[in-house]
Amino acid sequence: MNRTQPIRTALLLLITAVTLVACSSNDVKPPANELTRIDLEASADSNRNVATALDLVFINDDQVATLLAELNGPQWFERKTELTMRYASAITVVSFEVVPLTLSNNVALPTDHSDAKRILLFANYLGSQGQYVSELSQFHHLKIRLLRDRYALIDVATVAREQD
Repeated sequence: MNRTQPIRTALLLLITAVTLVACSSNDVKPPANELTRIDLEASADSNRNVATALDLVFINDDQVATLLAELNGPQWFERKTELTMRYASAITVVSFEVVPLTLSNNVALPTDHSDAKRILLFANYLGSQGQYVSELSQFHHLKIRLLRDRYALIDVATVAREQD
């Protein structure tokens, strides 16, 4: 019997085991964004007493994100059908119609929302002050407050820390 045979066999088993461990990973992929929760609050005179259309756009493609971030609210809503069809594999849209004096805690987010590289908010305000696009990816717990002529984004976690 060859004396090196057991050593070769042991070495081969060791290499195989190391290779299998390297190929299989139980590491959980970190989320692409920080967002875990959104609350909505609309004042009595929000959007001049008219319901406000809001779209949360969860984007998985950097080029699409750059393109969409150039739009304002009216441009997004005017081209929404075209854009959602064209970029169906890269975006998920969650739409809301928020009437004045609304309070909605913990709105439903897509199950894969943590995979989105960027999250944009479009609001269809009557006045130009509220027609801007906002990046939401950096928020953890966000409150969107709809006011008369614009909306405000409140980082609930930061507010809670400041009050402690």
